[in-house]
Amino acid sequence: MTVNSAIASPSDLAKNLEAELRAFQDFILVLQTEQDALVQGNVDPLLELARIKSEKVVLLSQLAESRTRFLSAQGYSQEQGGMMKWLQQRDGGNPHIAELWQQLLALAENAQQLNQINGSMIDTRLRNNQQALAILQVAANQSALYGPDGQTQALGLGRPIGKV
Repeated sequence: MTVNSAIASPSDLAKNLEAELRAFQDFILVLQTEQDALVQGNVDPLLELARIKSEKVVLLSQLAESRTRFLSAQGYSQEQGGMMKWLQQRDGGNPHIAELWQQLLALAENAQQLNQINGSMIDTRLRNNQQALAILQVAANQSALYGPDGQTQALGLGRPIGKV
């Protein structure tokens, strides 16, 4: 099943859910790699990981859109509750789809938690870097003993250092 193909049957829905599961597993691997880099303080791969994460999110969105269009065409809400009602009323006794859906919900929750943790780690690192930069800027402004012309600057004294 391709991302853009329409879901026309329960078997198509199962294929779409399987594709969503694979996409979420891939997304979680990227999040775990990002978390490892953050824990180790290795910022070099973060830009590339952000790009890969964006690609994975686009794929996940496309797959979810296919699923929600199917539910809407069947007369169900496009949200999680619509899928649950469809499973209860229209699953046709196919427990495989219900199992896929439960796995998908668990992976989505796992991804959300990982993403939240990573976001908190990035925020903490950013705050620490901003504080360190502010301290360095204040220190640089206060400890300038020599001006751009190579002459000593007055530090609250009435005359330059070394002059009588």
